[in-house]
Amino acid sequence: MSEENKIPGETPENDAGQTGENGESGELLDRLCREQEKEQKEEQKTEGKESTEETPAGETGAETPAPEKPRKPEKRVTVSAFIFSAVALILAAVMVTYTCCTSVYRKKLADAKMDQVTTGTVPGNTTSDMLALFQKLFETYSFSELDEDEMMAAVLKAYVAATGDKYAEYYTPEEYKALMQSNAGETQGIGINIINTTAMFGGVETKVLRVINVTKDSPAANAGMKIGDLIVYAGIGEERQAVDTLGYSMALKQLQGEAGTEAQFTVFRLKDDNTYETLEFSILREKFTSSSVYHHVSTVDSTVGVVKILEFNLTTPTQFCEAIDDLKSQGCTSYVLDVRYNPGGDLYSIEAVLSYFLDEGDVIIRTKDKQGNEERSCVQAVERTQAGYEGCSVKPEDIGKYRDLKVVVLCNGSTASAAELFTATFRDYGLGTIVGTKTYGKGSMQSIMPLAYFGYGGAIKLTTRKYYPAFGEGYDGIGIEPDETVELSESAAKKNIYEITDAEDNQLCRAIDLLK
Repeated sequence: MSEENKIPGETPENDAGQTGENGESGELLDRLCREQEKEQKEEQKTEGKESTEETPAGETGAETPAPEKPRKPEKRVTVSAFIFSAVALILAAVMVTYTCCTSVYRKKLADAKMDQVTTGTVPGNTTSDMLALFQKLFETYSFSELDEDEMMAAVLKAYVAATGDKYAEYYTPEEYKALMQSNAGETQGIGINIINTTAMFGGVETKVLRVINVTKDSPAANAGMKIGDLIVYAGIGEERQAVDTLGYSMALKQLQGEAGTEAQFTVFRLKDDNTYETLEFSILREKFTSSSVYHHVSTVDSTVGVVKILEFNLTTPTQFCEAIDDLKSQGCTSYVLDVRYNPGGDLYSIEAVLSYFLDEGDVIIRTKDKQGNEERSCVQAVERTQAGYEGCSVKPEDIGKYRDLKVVVLCNGSTASAAELFTATFRDYGLGTIVGTKTYGKGSMQSIMPLAYFGYGGAIKLTTRKYYPAFGEGYDGIGIEPDETVELSESAAKKNIYEITDAEDNQLCRAIDLLK
């Protein structure tokens, strides 16, 4: 019996511990040999008796030959006959064993097949047919309890991953909701951005969380938290532990949470005399709008404003304008627009921001669909009424309002997608010098399609168009070369980007030099 036909747990065994076909055939062969040996011994015994019998002496004293008795025909088994018989017995044993073992499996399979027929799930060649078969087999034979939602999510994610579209993704209903909130700049918590780092306390290096940004009008801002604060302890009551003990992930969980819950932690704040002030915070988490734009006056040159765009979400146009206007009010006359590590974002967002630097009718982006059909997006006044997109509206007075700003754009290998379009636009229209290293090279557009339109939950993101800058060829898979290539210094590269001071950031310093 072949391995394909064995059913786990149902393989018969004989007394010798062998599989059924080997034990049964061996027993038959032994019995045949014993019967042949018995017959041969009986024949030998008979012949020996006949040869030793003596005829009684006659009167003459001479021996008289005894009359010969008729002999039985001698039975002999040839080698070929023996082999043929043994093979026949073995085959018979195998067939009996195969029939017995497979009959159970065939019956079960037949039952399953019948169920498929009656339910209309007879397997075919399509993916859905195979999935239906798999599900039926698991339901019939497996001890595993199937969670339909988890199974479906896993299948859909695997399907998307196998398409070859590296930017495609399936979102469960919960993931899709979180994504939409993130794109809209909505979040819940206390409103700080932190990095994992260390600090020296009493000559001892200690793991801490450094605050790199405090969102405007957030619970943290209202509680008085500041950029540079070091979170040393986190947790409530007995759960309060040192960040050095908790580790980054666990400490972060102590700070995160749903609106209406409380976050408690201890902060060390550096004072002017290089000593630390200890502050205790107890902040109620709320829903608020997150920051996608940071800005500050350069510590290297007070006439230069530094605007860091983290991503292009639906809040970016409004926050970008607020940053420029604030820096202007502080006396800045030139600007570094930093899109290093910016992964891209929403098309309406980038179109709105670029409209501030271009004239009406200027081409912002060219796109091509799968069939090669090209569309152009040009600068124009537009009112976005879709929920959440109001901030991406462009008023007539917004068009070209920052065109005359003296600007340098910073980029690197993590500048991607919409951030690359931002970079290319400044290059192509001569709006400013590009400094840094070659960008990532993502010139494709993804569309998020809610599956609710088709009666399902969640959404799917897939690549639907290739996009190109206003002039020249696309940069998908190629990237954008800066006007001046400047590698980040070795010492700066060892630090978190948010911990590098303006003076340590040689890329930023070169950008500032070009603005003079």
